[in-house]
Amino acid sequence: MPGLVEGAHQNVGLGHKFLRHIQRCKVLVVLLDMAGTDGRAPWDDYRSLLRELELYAPDLLQRPRLVVANKMDEPAAKKNLAAFKRKTKE
Repeated sequence: MPGLVEGAHQNVGLGHKFLRHIQRCKVLVVLLDMAGTDGRAPWDDYRSLLRELELYAPDLLQRPRLVVANKMDEPAAKKNLAAFKRKTKE
């Protein structure tokens, strides 16, 4: 999952169509922009994504999940990854 827009649980953006697809997955893979190139903190994106999943179907949070850090070649990524680990315990 590269991300969900806020309000996806209310069918904003791809909304329910995408979330129904996610419900068929046994393992969730979350792809995060660890460099924060859009001016957003990766830990905030992660929490937002988890919140949307929980609001749509709380059982999705019980599925195994992997977090993939993307854009690790960018200067801010290493520092953001360390902060992400501290803030999310993932």
